[in-house]
Amino acid sequence: MSKIPVIVTAAEHVHAVLKQWVLNGELAPGEKIDQDAVAAKLGVSKMPVRSALDKLAAQDLVVLHSHRGVTVKPLSEDHLDDIYLVRCNLEGLAVKLATERLNSDYLAMLREMLREQDALAHQPNADTDRILATNREFHMFIYRLAERPVLLGTIERLWEQSERYRRILLVQPGMVDGSLNEHRQLVELMERGEAEEASRFLMEHNRKTQRVVLEVMRGQTNN
Repeated sequence: MSKIPVIVTAAEHVHAVLKQWVLNGELAPGEKIDQDAVAAKLGVSKMPVRSALDKLAAQDLVVLHSHRGVTVKPLSEDHLDDIYLVRCNLEGLAVKLATERLNSDYLAMLREMLREQDALAHQPNADTDRILATNREFHMFIYRLAERPVLLGTIERLWEQSERYRRILLVQPGMVDGSLNEHRQLVELMERGEAEEASRFLMEHNRKTQRVVLEVMRGQTNN
């Protein structure tokens, strides 16, 4: 049986492109988005651009202003704190549930992900986007093991909002290696079936990330 082709509308395409530009920093925090320029660059009318921006606003990635157009949502300490307050608790719960469902096949897949992360981290001129992607794949694989779709969906939305903050970490010396070591420790706790300890460890892993991002943000402000 032939596959049914997936039809992507102009608005969906524009949304995907703009979202990537926001998340990877091509559109900087606080930057005004020129809707005419976006439409021209992507070869579409302004209508799908407006539709895409409405969706990005609902995802808390851009801000709609009544008389000033649309800007990328700025990075802020309060926003960072809100995201990680919820992430720590939800992801801690997901890790606890995932540990209770872990089996040898899933464990082997996690170890393969760790090997890929290690290889990427030690490549010359490491690919920032790929490092972030493998980090996300590792975490989301664990959270999917919890088999709680609503929980997973909420975590995924929070990860999208926090990706712009996590990019700050990649320029910090030793941060990637440190994160990878903590991933190994998390897998070891899960392998031993220590669900509560794995949950606490993951929450502290996230809090550490938040603290480092906050320090960098404050340093950039002072400079």
